[in-house]
Amino acid sequence: MTVFEYVMVLVSVILSLGIAKLLENHAELMKRGATVRWSPTYLLWLVIIFFSHVDLWGSLWMIRDQGTWTLLSLLTVLSAAASLFYAAVLSTPDFEPGQGVDLWSFHLQNRRRYITALIGYLILGAVLNMTIMIGHFDVATLTGTLPGIGLCLAAIFLRNRWVQIAVPILVAVLMVIYFVSYFATLTG
Repeated sequence: MTVFEYVMVLVSVILSLGIAKLLENHAELMKRGATVRWSPTYLLWLVIIFFSHVDLWGSLWMIRDQGTWTLLSLLTVLSAAASLFYAAVLSTPDFEPGQGVDLWSFHLQNRRRYITALIGYLILGAVLNMTIMIGHFDVATLTGTLPGIGLCLAAIFLRNRWVQIAVPILVAVLMVIYFVSYFATLTG
């Protein structure tokens, strides 16, 4: 087993737990039907968090041939996966029996927690891009990650309704551009 394979097993477990939490939450919301007040803004943040999980998993494939891993690079990769796991857990409401769920209110009350975890992933991703993934995502760090961090900070600190609606749309657009540019094909 290569070092990459060994690292990917642990990272895949962490990412799988985060994805499972997001899917479980969405299924529970669907089961609750009319007791849920849906919010497109909240759902878009869930999609962003989901595809961030996919991003880390796909991005690490780019360095599958790297034979040497430092402790710092290992900890950075694991911290990035953990940040996404926290974003997934913190973005999902706890369900009380017989209680309705207002996803807009949940977003406004909890956005700082899960968007901060997402910012942690973006920062760690930029560190990975500039270190062990050098040459793969250099432009992505400047054109997607840094603006994404700024937008997420705006969503944390500005409660204005239009900011809360516009930011996840802009982050999603950056993410689509990123995926089209860097993940058109995964070879190997």
